[in-house]
Amino acid sequence: MTSLIDPSELFQDDPFRDFYNLDGFTSFALTTDVDWAPDFCVEDVLELVASAGLRLTAFATHRTEALVQPPSFVEVGLHPDTTRPGAEGIRRKIPDLLEIYPEARGLRAHRNFFGQNVAQLAKASGLDYDASVLHWRQPFCQAEIDQYGLVRMAYNWEDGIQADRGLPWSLDWVPVAGPGLKIFNVHPIFIYLNCPDDDYRRRVVKDYPDLTRAPRSALAPCIHDGYGARRFLIDLLAKLKASGARSVWLREIASAGRRS
Repeated sequence: MTSLIDPSELFQDDPFRDFYNLDGFTSFALTTDVDWAPDFCVEDVLELVASAGLRLTAFATHRTEALVQPPSFVEVGLHPDTTRPGAEGIRRKIPDLLEIYPEARGLRAHRNFFGQNVAQLAKASGLDYDASVLHWRQPFCQAEIDQYGLVRMAYNWEDGIQADRGLPWSLDWVPVAGPGLKIFNVHPIFIYLNCPDDDYRRRVVKDYPDLTRAPRSALAPCIHDGYGARRFLIDLLAKLKASGARSVWLREIASAGRRS
């Protein structure tokens, strides 16, 4: 008779095992990709997370006043757009954001556009971790230390994919069960508009090539009044809070690798 393998035995030498939910749902991380959302949209997400008493890792694309001096429950990371090289390629993408957010310890590349060159630049810039890998709803998401000493970790749910695929706003889609990292991601513009799907977001923002300049007076009347991303997030935050699981920042996960 084949004996069952205890998952905790498989990860006994893994420095990140304390975040792998090996004994039930015990920890999670909530993140947000700012994606050039106006400040008032970012502030809306911060207020929702604050009301739930949870922690948040916010990946910034640009100078956002609410993140320059973030509240105590927020860790700020970088969200460089590596899909569109500037005059110097992507060499300045990370340093330029670090000038705004010098306390940042990690990044998630825009659209997860991350490769070996970005890893080298991140490490050379003094960053500790990257979270640019999406393993959609998969169990056993892990962290690892790559060849440059950068902690790489996978996240497994986000509102953008949920909406882009036309999936229902059901909490059952957020994978809290099973072992592995539980890292969930949302987008401020999606949340502020309470988008029912991605087409809705596209229609609203199409007239703003620079979304950072979209005024509240123009976006507020476009908030969807049915059940959408914002109401879903409120329900998700309530579920996470009620679970009793520990809310962590990504830098906490990364620090386990430095202690090993």
